[in-house]
Amino acid sequence: MVSKVTNVTASQQTALKGIVRNSSYVIPGLYDLSTEDTNWVLTSSFIIFTMQTGFGMLESGCVSIKNEVNIMMKNVIDIVLGGFTYWLFGYGMSYGRGALSNPFIALGDFLLDPPVDDPLMGQIFAAFLFQLSFATTATTIVSGAMAER
Repeated sequence: MVSKVTNVTASQQTALKGIVRNSSYVIPGLYDLSTEDTNWVLTSSFIIFTMQTGFGMLESGCVSIKNEVNIMMKNVIDIVLGGFTYWLFGYGMSYGRGALSNPFIALGDFLLDPPVDDPLMGQIFAAFLFQLSFATTATTIVSGAMAER
């Protein structure tokens, strides 16, 4: 958080808050990340994506030999299609800003594509990747129930 950094002057904090306010994607607290926070979010995303390998191994151990390739391909398809649909619809329905948005469901910012000159582009994509890792993991866990069915 910007306010917790001790070596930033008050004028620099005001400037950073102005950048956050002027960004095209403003959700208080979600993108207010320091460089260290962003690095930790990306590291956590990598760890969560690595869990996909563990789920694949667990599921392949629970099925017969003839279905091992099938279960591994299912995990790959879960990640590819889950990632595409989260980029297409999921992030916009979770964090989008639109005229019909409300606290329950957001509508807007589908096909996540922040402007190139947006000062929060790194934080936006870090938050997107973090949420994407959870979305794809959830689909892999649920689809594991269909093994050998």
